[in-house]
Amino acid sequence: MFLSMVSKIRTFGWVQNPGKFENLKRVVQVFDRNSKVHNEVKNIKIPTLVKESKIQKELVAIMNQHDLIYTYKELVGTGTSIRSEAPCDAIIQATIADQGNKKGYIDNWSSDGFLRWAHALGFIEYINKSDSFVITDVGLAYSKSADGSAIEKEILIEAISSYPPAIRILTLLEDGQHLTKFDLGKNLGFSGESGFTSLPEGILLDTLANAMPKDKGEIRNNWEGSSDKYARMIGGWLDKLGLVKQGKKEFIIPTLGKPDNKEFISHAFKITGEGLKVLRRAKGSTKFTRVPKRVYWEMLATNLTDKEYVRTRRALILEILIKAGSLKIEQIQDNLKKLGFDEVIETIENDIKGLINTGIFIEIKGRFYQLKDHILQFVIPNRGVTKQLVKSELEEKKSELRHKLKYVPHEYIELIEIARNSTQDRILEMKVMEFFMKVYGYRGKHLGGSRKPDGAIYTVGSPIDYGVIVDTKAYSGGYNLPIGQADEMQRYVEENQTRNKHINPNEWWKVYPSSVTEFKFLFVSGHFKGNYKAQLTRLNHITNCNGAVLSVEELLIGGEMIKAGTLTLEEVRRKFNNGEINF
Repeated sequence: MFLSMVSKIRTFGWVQNPGKFENLKRVVQVFDRNSKVHNEVKNIKIPTLVKESKIQKELVAIMNQHDLIYTYKELVGTGTSIRSEAPCDAIIQATIADQGNKKGYIDNWSSDGFLRWAHALGFIEYINKSDSFVITDVGLAYSKSADGSAIEKEILIEAISSYPPAIRILTLLEDGQHLTKFDLGKNLGFSGESGFTSLPEGILLDTLANAMPKDKGEIRNNWEGSSDKYARMIGGWLDKLGLVKQGKKEFIIPTLGKPDNKEFISHAFKITGEGLKVLRRAKGSTKFTRVPKRVYWEMLATNLTDKEYVRTRRALILEILIKAGSLKIEQIQDNLKKLGFDEVIETIENDIKGLINTGIFIEIKGRFYQLKDHILQFVIPNRGVTKQLVKSELEEKKSELRHKLKYVPHEYIELIEIARNSTQDRILEMKVMEFFMKVYGYRGKHLGGSRKPDGAIYTVGSPIDYGVIVDTKAYSGGYNLPIGQADEMQRYVEENQTRNKHINPNEWWKVYPSSVTEFKFLFVSGHFKGNYKAQLTRLNHITNCNGAVLSVEELLIGGEMIKAGTLTLEEVRRKFNNGEINF
């Protein structure tokens, strides 16, 4: 179904922050004029917490209306660059107390998380034209249910069962495995995209094993990709409902020349008997009918440059399957083309894989795809009236790479987008290091952190074994290798040459075995511009070490050639000529 052009673009369906069901219920109850929470917020919280008298009066008046329809701004409000100093100016902000009840209210970012949560579970409905929300029948039932009652739990489990990502988590746990948030995150949603990132668990564990004790807590608690956060949060909800059991998972990390390290990841989950029952019902494999799924156009892409285009393409694929049942992939391609989306088969396959990873049951038999779920009616905004949806150059590039890469897993194609997002630096460096080791076949480690390069890789068994000092940069407008970054690489090269622990006590160079005596340096980024060649030449003259820059696109193409057997690591070695590597 199509709607007219809407003024706002919200991201619904994915929730990272809130976890307390009691606070979720309070948010739903502000829509129920007969609830105690509604009257408490209207008569006590807003008059006490909202200091701006004009805003205070407006919010109270809105809550006194007969039909409780609130706009996004009225619910979430605004904020300041320093979140802790932002004044209270919205309904949800006043409804929930901050941690420790220091201010008595939460900020707008946290309010947005609770709003998304209530919407994702179907307790409130979004009205596109007015950018507003209203309570649903199930939301009203949830509001009126007694706290801690069997009815309340039943309503929550029913809502969770219709939420595809929660069913995806249960599906991944179905066989009884004890999986971490990273195991789950890498298989959740449109994995690999800028908005669905997951840290490589093996590299993270290796980083933990080599980290200082004071740094381990920070790594365990705060190192995660966006999909890992979604998995952690959903796992927490399911744990509170008794559908999974959360408990840390321990690992033995072999360490060369030292006793093995024991490490653990706190957020790991196993399905319970009750969880299996809920999953079987969601699949329609019991005497009960299959639970309908709630899907939103807004949840089909989050942090992409082309998110409107990609959301619409994926929604149309789902709509085609809803109408037709079972179709060959080529038939889906033809139907998409009629709707103005001319895509290669590999892009459609990638989208369908993402829909499955989102929690929608699509059966694949050879070239045939069949939707097994009943999807509740959802809307696809028709933006073509005022804004033509055109695939960007970046999306074209990714589409071409999906067609070209036969051996390289397509999840790595999203490095193209990640490398252009400066907030994704850590994910870029870890994924690049994983790619060098898993695809190219280098040995090495992700390093990162203070006074260390991002990674160190080396060959074993090549005609001439060599090591590479790697630095990655996520940069939006093209990386020009500024002098400060070049000087930092110069220090790494010189530290590796002198290997003096008094100069750098962390001795990161111990990654390299003594058999490796030839070294290179390498910068990896989305693309390069400006005077980077002059900096490479200067570094070469100072250190007598050859280096290069490598774009993420060429990194992927080189990996494909390595896997295809048309490129060797010795040939890669000969490409370090103080310029850009092209394959």
